[in-house]
Amino acid sequence: MEVAEYARIAAVEDDHWWYKNTRALARDLLSAHLTRDQLFLDAGCGPGGNGAWLAEHGVVVGADISLDAVRFVQARWPDTLPVQASVSALPFAGGTFDVVLAITVLTCVPDDTSAIRELARLVRPDGVLLLIEPAFDGLRRAHDVTVHSLRRYRRRSLADLTRAAGLRVERATYAYSFLAPAAAVLHVAERRKLAEPPGDKGSDTERRRLDGVFAPLGRVERRWLARHNLPVGTSAVVVATKT
Repeated sequence: MEVAEYARIAAVEDDHWWYKNTRALARDLLSAHLTRDQLFLDAGCGPGGNGAWLAEHGVVVGADISLDAVRFVQARWPDTLPVQASVSALPFAGGTFDVVLAITVLTCVPDDTSAIRELARLVRPDGVLLLIEPAFDGLRRAHDVTVHSLRRYRRRSLADLTRAAGLRVERATYAYSFLAPAAAVLHVAERRKLAEPPGDKGSDTERRRLDGVFAPLGRVERRWLARHNLPVGTSAVVVATKT
């Protein structure tokens, strides 16, 4: 991820509609697995906001390869224990964590097969892994370049990757279905930037004009996801357990 993007995310993740909705979605998906005094890993944590809420249920470790990300975690989330490490080589014993959370992480890792095997290794028996990753290569945006996204996933491909790592897939769906049409249009509009060399191509985190529209749509979609899967969306979601 471009260094400037860490600062942009840290500045808005408390109240930006997408970050708030993603935390709420993660809470919904993990609710059946949450108790007290658990140990959590927020893998590829960035500035730390996506997983900090888990401190309500136990101890949160935030791991990121970027020292800039670790410094943001240290400054903003005193209840999260920051660790600078690659998600492909984490300094913990196997079966350490009750819950492993990875949001927009595998997309940025050159070898996602090794990375998910490492995450699976760290899940304890009966523990859970939650993945939320960008979906559909046809929806790639300039923002993908800014965050160093290397690929997007289909629901099935993400589930297959998870099974190959030895986990049982409990749920595989899409999310953010209401963003897909606009994302398809923007993919075409930003095609030139996608062909440019890597660098800071701008950030979706600074686009706030439609927060009042997207936030209620996110709430409606979460109610749907409480009972049903979605056939399309800008994010692919997998919930998996270790038996």
